[in-house]
Amino acid sequence: MNNRVEKINIMKAGSLSPFFSLNLRKHCLILFLLLLFTPLLGSPKIGLALSGGGARGLAHIGVLKVLEKNDIEIDYIAGTSSGALIAAMYAAGYSADEIEQKINAIDWQMIMAEDVKRQELHIGEKRWAPYSNVSFYLDDKFRPQLPQAIMQGHNLINIIFELLYPAIHIRDFDKLAIPYRCVATNILTGERKVFSEGNLHEVVRASMSFPSVFVPFEIDSELYIDGGIVSNLPSDVLKEMGAERIIAVQTNSGLKSKEELSSVIDIIDQTINLNIVHNIERSQKEVELLITPELADYSIIDFDQKEEIISEGEKAAELVGYELKKYTDRKKSNRNAACMMPEPISFEDIKVEGNIWLSNAKVREYFGLNTNENYNAENIFTATRSAYTSDLFAQIYPTINKVDNKYYCTLKVEERNRKTMSLSLTYNNNNELTAGVYFTLNNLLQTNSKLLINFQAGDKTELNLDYVKNFGRQWGAYFRIFPYLREDRLYTYNEEHEKENSVLSLETGLTAGVGIFSAYDIVLEGYAYGYHYQNYRDIAEFSQSKYTLAGVGLKAYYETLDDYVFPMQGNQIMLKYSTANKDFMSDESRQMFYGEAQFLLPLSYRTALKYKFEYGSFFKRQTEHFEQFLIGGIDSFLGFYPRERSAPIYRINTFALRMEPITDFFVDLQYNILTLGDIDIWLPDDNFYHAAGVQVGYRSILGPIRAAMAVNDNKRIFYYLSIGYEFDPFIFSRP
Repeated sequence: MNNRVEKINIMKAGSLSPFFSLNLRKHCLILFLLLLFTPLLGSPKIGLALSGGGARGLAHIGVLKVLEKNDIEIDYIAGTSSGALIAAMYAAGYSADEIEQKINAIDWQMIMAEDVKRQELHIGEKRWAPYSNVSFYLDDKFRPQLPQAIMQGHNLINIIFELLYPAIHIRDFDKLAIPYRCVATNILTGERKVFSEGNLHEVVRASMSFPSVFVPFEIDSELYIDGGIVSNLPSDVLKEMGAERIIAVQTNSGLKSKEELSSVIDIIDQTINLNIVHNIERSQKEVELLITPELADYSIIDFDQKEEIISEGEKAAELVGYELKKYTDRKKSNRNAACMMPEPISFEDIKVEGNIWLSNAKVREYFGLNTNENYNAENIFTATRSAYTSDLFAQIYPTINKVDNKYYCTLKVEERNRKTMSLSLTYNNNNELTAGVYFTLNNLLQTNSKLLINFQAGDKTELNLDYVKNFGRQWGAYFRIFPYLREDRLYTYNEEHEKENSVLSLETGLTAGVGIFSAYDIVLEGYAYGYHYQNYRDIAEFSQSKYTLAGVGLKAYYETLDDYVFPMQGNQIMLKYSTANKDFMSDESRQMFYGEAQFLLPLSYRTALKYKFEYGSFFKRQTEHFEQFLIGGIDSFLGFYPRERSAPIYRINTFALRMEPITDFFVDLQYNILTLGDIDIWLPDDNFYHAAGVQVGYRSILGPIRAAMAVNDNKRIFYYLSIGYEFDPFIFSRP
């Protein structure tokens, strides 16, 4: 019986053997395939969160360099503030080394200094010398307005545009090389905004709107500030994108002690960090690996220490090198094949948004680019910069969108407030103190026009109204109307250079002219003028004199200086010729010529040779009054006190070696030669003067401060002090 059962079992087993063998092979094959592909198909997605921190955020670059060395692939990336910029560059397809090269090439001082350099100004603005210590915009009721922040951010958004240009046309951030998210704070609601689409440079600029430093940024009628206010470490954003393992880099500083709060930047930083500290703690719960570079010694504005900050990021990532090995189990690239911007491109259309007073055509004219013409990235950057130098825009920047393989450009503009009030205060060691107020009205009376109204009082009392209407942009014509009134106190000096007498002079006049200009460097103007002059006794023993002159004249102005007060390169030439006829509305016939020129030859980055020449002549003997050329002072001949000498004809040659040993601090070694004459004939040697001296100057935020010491032929020492914009801003407007 047992033998029979055994046989039956053996028979059954034998009859089922083919079936079991087949299933076993299938299961083994499936198991083998799962073992082979699971590490690849089932690898958890890695997300990288980059925090804000101003300049400290540059440490993210160092971390990225270490991640790349360890072959760690990122599936998703999100950033806040400066972290949003670095994350966007990485998402756009740059390597860590390429990001470092781009960041190192940026002139961070240019971002902070939004004033247009003088050499870049349109010639229409160069017709006036700088004049104000501080300026305020005026509202509709002409009341001064305080700014929303220190900087508008024009340079910032255009530099972001430049950095992200290869991917600037991609509006869906999931289509970037790495899917990307950017975080900002809606200042109107206090809510967090996570951008997954839009214009890439706009959303990064919004996230970088550090309160009080940059004005809030507008997108779709909403205002945004720094994303770090509500979400400085956007790890939860990565979770929502699909990340399962999150690496985060935290570069913001902790709270400072009482002793460390030593500047306004420290106070602003501390205020922001009060909230950041709490939202960082919540965000860290989502993080698997947190990298925190040692950045306590760096502030949010220490961009000049970018190399050291990047190095700190590398060090911090290398310290967690063992933990990073957990993320190196994938050898394939997870980056999308993003469609990068080709070069060159042409625009199917160029639109304008945000303009109120300027027409679309006028804005496009200032931009200078046209449809259906090929442009590369540099052409677009240059065109934007050129439009900004018109001084009509608080900010102007392009956006580029791609539709059906065609490119469309939209210029987004914010026009400058058309009404400005400026204050000035000047002083020199001749005990001359003058305070002034200027009202500037741009495009208010007519488009492409400027009205400058000035009143000042003190040792000089003036009322000036200068109105200019331009026709054209790159070149064109204009007309000017300039009525003025000014009273001045003039002194006479003895041979010991001591004041003896003084006389008051009063001049009222009107100049009207028409001219032509080339965009950046030259103006030619023909004009008619008339003025009444008189001097009257102050403490002088001179008899009173008065007369009226009317005539016509020609003048020209050329300038390429990089700065009006402390130029290190460029040239300047101004020429004036006028004539009056006694038989035509004048008490006497008169001809006058005045010319000045200065040329600077840079020897190195911080040194230059300067030559300046002045020449003036009335062509014939003048009556005994003060209305002649006045000579002497820190901007004239150093061997006389300000306006110490007068003459009907003179010339000055000035040779100087200019140095800038420290940024905004200048030293001139100067040598002057002065020649005086009469009736256009140079006088004997006793009217030939020499002086040598040294001048130091500082370009402060409230205007120039200058001091000088000089020695003349008689070994007499002169001292000079000048604070503020002491020269006449209307020198080209006057007859």
